[in-house]
Amino acid sequence: MQRFVRRLSPDERVQMIADPSLVESASEVVTGDGGRPVPLDRFDELLAETIGRSERSQWPKESASDAWLAPHLHNLLRLTRAQASDRATWEWLAVRAAPYVRWRWQDKGGVVAEDRWRGPVHKQALARLWWGAEIFRDGDDYRPVQQAFRNQDLPNSLLHRPIVRCRPLALGLVQSLLSDDEPPTSRRINDLARAVNLATAGSPPEAETGFYRDDLGGYRRWVADGAPPVEDWDAGVPGPSVPALPERSRTAGLAIADRGRQYAERARSAR
Repeated sequence: MQRFVRRLSPDERVQMIADPSLVESASEVVTGDGGRPVPLDRFDELLAETIGRSERSQWPKESASDAWLAPHLHNLLRLTRAQASDRATWEWLAVRAAPYVRWRWQDKGGVVAEDRWRGPVHKQALARLWWGAEIFRDGDDYRPVQQAFRNQDLPNSLLHRPIVRCRPLALGLVQSLLSDDEPPTSRRINDLARAVNLATAGSPPEAETGFYRDDLGGYRRWVADGAPPVEDWDAGVPGPSVPALPERSRTAGLAIADRGRQYAERARSAR
């Protein structure tokens, strides 16, 4: 895996996609623990499978692919959070995955918005999937990730907000928003996010959920082990070998989300 050493112009990016030999002069290798390059074999296999499924019309629309792709991308592209925070790395990966980016994000005129190549975490074509899986997973369980990505407004409205860095609250928001029979609208999701932002302004959510931390040692071992070959693309994939949320943290995160919903509903009624 590599990263671009400078920001590309749209014209440069088009040239590099057409001629991949130009990429090397503008990029550098990204290394993991022990100075080893981050392997991309599984990433390339995933891209090939994704494009194959798109050509077979596996999904009724492009956005329907996200719930399947997000867990697989996180599982097969094993990065530390520090590595995954670098926009230059995601831009390099997007250029490598240009057929997917264009299939998923080009408009009717064949144009892909600039922030899908190099943009914030809730916009960039691949980063939004990887970070969505990282934030909404419960230990090694990707099922909450799939639930979140089945409603596009959820990751679009929540991923960039600091409140979802608290995993118990992130999972509580997903559970609370999807608890009704009707899918939540983008307005309801944004209203809830704003209410929770205000409700936690004076006291961080961790004061209620507990200062839960992932098993960083277990996560780093999972990254270092690398992803095994995929035998069945339709089977579920396991996430990092780390414990799920403690029940107390899970309950407290949902309570904060439900309280935020009550505030948001009162504000809507007042309007």
